[in-house]
Formats: sequence, C-alpha cells, structure tokens
Amino acid sequence: MTRKLSDKCGYAASISLIPYAILKTLWAFGVTIMVSEKGIEELHASMRTSADPVSSFLYSCGIDITVILAVIASLLALALVRPWGRNVPHLLVLIPAWLGGITFISVSIITFYKLIGGSINLSNSPEFEPWVLIPVYGGFFTWGVTICLAALSYQIRTR
Repeated sequence: MTRKLSDKCGYAASISLIPYAILKTLWAFGVTIMVSEKGIEELHASMRTSADPVSSFLYSCGIDITVILAVIASLLALALVRPWGRNVPHLLVLIPAWLGGITFISVSIITFYKLIGGSINLSNSPEFEPWVLIPVYGGFFTWGVTICLAALSYQIRTR
C-alpha cells in the first residue's frame, strides 16, 4: 500500500463518522431529522430513565456519548497517518484500530444481512426513517474498512 493511499484511508476514516455524529447531536437537541416527534420523545425519555448518570447528564446538555466516541475514533484514524501519531506507543494505536475496524465491519455486515433476510423489519420502527441506516451503518462500514487499511499501512511503516 502506498503512503498516499494510506493517507487517504486515514483521512477517509477520520471523516466517515461525521454524518453519524451530526445526526446524533441533532437528535440530542430534539431536531426531528430522519425520526418522528414520537421517536425523539422516546429517545429522550430513554436517555433520562435508562442511561447511566454521565450519559444522561451529557445528553441533557445536547451531547450524545456516542458522538464523543466518534470523535475519538476520528482522532485515532488521524494518529495512523499524521506525524504526531508516531509519538504514541504503537500498540495503543494499533489495537483499538484493528479491534474497532473489525467490529464495525462485522456489525455493518450483520445488520445488512439481517435487513435483507427480514430479521430487521423497518416497519416495526416507524419512528425512524429507513434512510437513517445510511449515515449510521454506512459510516460504520466505511470507518471500519478505512481504519483497517490505515492500520495495516501504519503497522508496516512502523515495524
């Protein structure tokens, strides 16, 4: 893999979760995009009653905990291609990149398979528009593939 392709993969991974993060932030603020009013109300009620105290507090401030994780994932991707990433211990970068990438690819493929096979029926969740799967699982799959490719290149370059 060339350095140029590696950089492209790292940068692609760093931006692939932005649509997901924007969507989740909008929902935390009560904006009904790709979700109905009822869906937002249920989501907010769930975060107030079922979430851990930290997640619940952050959500009340308009911060979804998964958005923080998406930002961390983006920084991890940049660490694989930017010079400052070489100052981080290799395993501290490679282990989460490989594990996260493989997990995200697996979750995306399983979700797609269940959707095609009928195990996931979108009509059972009328609160959410079917298109919501694109920024969520599309972003997950893209991040998984590109972070794995960037991790492979990083691993080869830093032996």
